Amino acid sequence: MKRAFVVVFSYLLRHTAGVSLFALLFAGLHCAASADVWKYVDANGVTQFTNEMPPRKAELVIQSNHESSGTARANAASMPHTSAHTTVAVIDGLPAYKAAQGSISSASQAYGVDLDLIKAVVATESAFNPGAVSNKGAVGLMQLMPATARRYGVLAEPGATVVSKLKDPDLNIHTGTRHLADLLRLFGGQTELALAAYNAGEGAVARAGNRIPNYKETQAYVLKVMAVYRVLQARAV
Repeated sequence: MKRAFVVVFSYLLRHTAGVSLFALLFAGLHCAASADVWKYVDANGVTQFTNEMPPRKAELVIQSNHESSGTARANAASMPHTSAHTTVAVIDGLPAYKAAQGSISSASQAYGVDLDLIKAVVATESAFNPGAVSNKGAVGLMQLMPATARRYGVLAEPGATVVSKLKDPDLNIHTGTRHLADLLRLFGGQTELALAAYNAGEGAVARAGNRIPNYKETQAYVLKVMAVYRVLQARAV
């Protein structure tokens, strides 16, 4: 069962303090279905962050791809244009991101995938929660399906299931990046098509005539990843 949590602090605190509280917030997540975080000001004028369904005027400040609430889905289309910068700022302060930096760098070099693209995928898929498990069974930082992982040699062993193995950040990032690299090659380096295939499967993209399939979830996913990716690229210039 997803653990409920609420982190509260004065609205007078600076943004950097908010980032550190986000770090504490994410450290408390274990095996959650998603890592969506909402921000709202309560009746006492205190800013609150929560992963539970918030009041109507709450702001979605960080959103993983595998959400279950109707409100989260309704906000998906606007998220790329309003929250990509916030997502990047929050992620940069997470100990989980800092712990994964080495794996992201080595996977980028090993499989020839842009480091910022890997980071954008992880931010969108799991918000850097290594224990995230979606309601469809996708696991870990890059939200890999066990069947996909098996294609890349991640197999169950005595005392270790594929799911438990995929919660290892380094294995998850290397396996997910290898899969993403294959998709980029399959679709001629077209990043948006590779991302669509990562979300919906390469068959769905092929059936759509090598276009992004007409699935709302997939279209929103590509927009979200690309928005974060562009922010990261702009910062590197």
